[in-house]
Amino acid sequence: MALMHPHRSVPVLAAAVLTVASLCGATAMMPSHAAADSAVTKLNIAMVPVLDAAPFLYAKAQGYYKDAGLEVTFSTNDAGAAVVTGVLNGTYNAAAAAWFPIAIAISKGAPLKYVMASAVDNPVGGYAEAGLVVKPDSGIKGYKDLEGKTVATNALTSLTTLDTKIMMKRAGADPDKVRFVALPFKSSVQAVVQGQVDAAVVVTPFTTEGVQAGLVNLGDPITEASPQYGAGLVLFTSDASAKKNAKALEAFTNATYRAAAELKASEKLTREVAHKIVGLSESVAQKVPLADFNTQPFNVEALQKQLDQAHEYGYLAHPLKAKDVILPQ
Repeated sequence: MALMHPHRSVPVLAAAVLTVASLCGATAMMPSHAAADSAVTKLNIAMVPVLDAAPFLYAKAQGYYKDAGLEVTFSTNDAGAAVVTGVLNGTYNAAAAAWFPIAIAISKGAPLKYVMASAVDNPVGGYAEAGLVVKPDSGIKGYKDLEGKTVATNALTSLTTLDTKIMMKRAGADPDKVRFVALPFKSSVQAVVQGQVDAAVVVTPFTTEGVQAGLVNLGDPITEASPQYGAGLVLFTSDASAKKNAKALEAFTNATYRAAAELKASEKLTREVAHKIVGLSESVAQKVPLADFNTQPFNVEALQKQLDQAHEYGYLAHPLKAKDVILPQ
């Protein structure tokens, strides 16, 4: 998930892939293409280098997609509406985004399907996907204290907003009595520091940056509100692309799971990727909570709970069934 969202300037993907190759030495990172099929299938995928997307970038750098007979191009695009439009009109065969805005689009009639999740919410694993940051002297001690306050989130229809409302309600507060304002994550941190807002809900790594700036992190609304193993960053495609590229998307998914398993097994490697690909400063990359990278198909029960929450709080045009919005697994 987590949901890392596209949110900051990062190295271009071509440079990022070259950087990965130098992380652990040429020999250790040398791609193996012995299994590559002579008939190469091309996939153009919208992808922004964020921590939850590390399995995709690592798989490409290691040559795992090429091994699977795929020629994968990652196109950088962090504009949600543009990405959805690009997938629908065929500019992209698939794209990565948080599950939440894609669910909203599907509920409004967009013919889209989830392909896989690159990261999942796992409170047991301790992954801090988001943070509620305040000044030490703010008087805010928890979600209940947000009543009557101004809280910055990245968008009024974002997962950060939804899950903050959920946690306020669980704490006995009225989520209708908080004023949300939309600011980019980095600007949200600065707005709290400068006293322009009372609190901000930001995602990793901005929680860490906020703490380094002297703020206090009171909780993680996304991880706390989400069911265990709920989807974080997802790969999605159009119904038309799913039909046309079924075998290629399956091969892409399996190659990504292979990369995810290697990252899960090495914290050192993941932190190096966070610094050299995602573009985090070295100090933040060494402290930022790491994602629980996903190595298996969607947890349908957990995804259903997420979809139900989104509908309960008025974000979906109508209820959605998880089994209807994911490709057959």
